[in-house]
Amino acid sequence: MLNRSRLLMGATALLYLGPLLAGLGGFGWAVVPVFATIFMLWLVIMLPQDFPQSLADWQRPEALIAFATRGAVQLLLVLVCFGVGRGIGGALGSLPPFPIMLPIAISFLAIPLARMIMNPWKTRETDQLLNDALAQIESGIGSDRAYAEAVLAPLNGLPDAVSEAELEGHFDALRTLVDEAVTFDILMDRVTKGEASHAGKCALMVQASDGMALERMVMDEVPAKAMQALRGEAALIGRMAERLVHALRQDPELWGDYPSPAFLNALRVDVPEASEALAALDAEIAAQAPRG
Repeated sequence: MLNRSRLLMGATALLYLGPLLAGLGGFGWAVVPVFATIFMLWLVIMLPQDFPQSLADWQRPEALIAFATRGAVQLLLVLVCFGVGRGIGGALGSLPPFPIMLPIAISFLAIPLARMIMNPWKTRETDQLLNDALAQIESGIGSDRAYAEAVLAPLNGLPDAVSEAELEGHFDALRTLVDEAVTFDILMDRVTKGEASHAGKCALMVQASDGMALERMVMDEVPAKAMQALRGEAALIGRMAERLVHALRQDPELWGDYPSPAFLNALRVDVPEASEALAALDAEIAAQAPRG
């Protein structure tokens, strides 16, 4: 039963892979109703007991309302998958060439495969298995964190030589898809766990030293947290200090978000290669501090 459950989850995952690939391929929103129809067809075939069994049952208002509600939920799931795909494609800046029928066929293939694996009329246990498989897949796709992780994944795959201007361009595009505080959280998590590429570390440095981003995020100690996470990257620490000096000169009100003198002094001892830049940052913070 466990093997069948895994096979069923794999087949069902194809259903969601279709709209994600369509979004990644840059196809228009006009394909969304096609995938929503396939999603509903999957439900009708794999969960027939959840739908009216006769024409008279279909004519009942509550049956039509229930069907419309399910349709709206499936449409939302398609939109989320499609949006994730478009976000990934936009962050990568490149669209793999493939025909629109490929993602449609992948989604449609989930129906016969799932039907071959499981007979929906057979047992109540089968019904529970189908619901469990759907719940596990939809909970992963529907969660904000999972969506953000998927959209931000391409940042880690950028070349090591990626420029700050390119990263800032990616952040401008990603800001419409993912909250900047969530972006910072995920970038920090990758760096602290040792899962970030050099480009991923650069992305953290750029975001945490962007004055406008610091204003929008409204989070405590963002630069200090990023510097702590990047402690082993002297060049990034130095460059971040330079960017923070520039941002503070542009907007002195950022002073309260900046690292304390004690933190910067300790960091200068740990990262002597960046000592000069950190000293300049410390001096700028002191110069911009409110006069009491």
